[in-house]
Amino acid sequence: MHSDQHDMRMIQKHPLNVRVFHYILLFSFLPLAITGLILFFKPLSQQAMQLSYDIHIVTGVVLTLNAIAFTLMAFDRVVYFIARVFTVSDRDVKWFKVLGGYPQKFLLGKTVAVPPMAKYNSGQKLFGACVLIGGTLLILSGLLLWLIPHAAPRDAVWLSGQIHLVAGLLLTAFLPVHLFLAVYRFDDFKAMMIHGNVPYHDAAEYTPLWVEQEIVPVKPNIKAQQASNANA
Repeated sequence: MHSDQHDMRMIQKHPLNVRVFHYILLFSFLPLAITGLILFFKPLSQQAMQLSYDIHIVTGVVLTLNAIAFTLMAFDRVVYFIARVFTVSDRDVKWFKVLGGYPQKFLLGKTVAVPPMAKYNSGQKLFGACVLIGGTLLILSGLLLWLIPHAAPRDAVWLSGQIHLVAGLLLTAFLPVHLFLAVYRFDDFKAMMIHGNVPYHDAAEYTPLWVEQEIVPVKPNIKAQQASNANA
């Protein structure tokens, strides 16, 4: 019989403006993270350290302009995203109790019950909140350290440096986990990086509340359903 598991209808999850923003964010934060670690540990020659600093500044400006442009041009999407990631329920507590079932699946080869999720699961919501808060702190502290380090009060400069360091290390630590799980959820990875769409069956499996509450039902093609039933 026809079921959600075989429903290949596509649902748009990430529109073009979100994908462009994500591309620029990714390809500006990666060099920021690498050069930030270099500037922290100082393993290179003075000339190489200066180059790392210059790259850090340039990519920091790119990331800042990207964030400002997206906020101004897609303010409604920013508001929706903030509302999603800061909405917490008992489902999120239950999700974190089993960590989305990922450790059991990867380490023990077991499948455990995971509470139904909306458009973003609890881990993605936590990462999104960290990106929003940490990214804002990185931008503001980075601008102060770059533009007015000698004009600002000494205590403010020191505090900005500490905030910049902690926020940068936190987001850098999150990055490999985010990238690994993004590739693991390959349909969602393709949606964010390529065409913006996820198959209905994938959305229904991983984000059933989003499908039930926000996706307009579409009647399946009867002929396609009959063909699927015949081949089942």
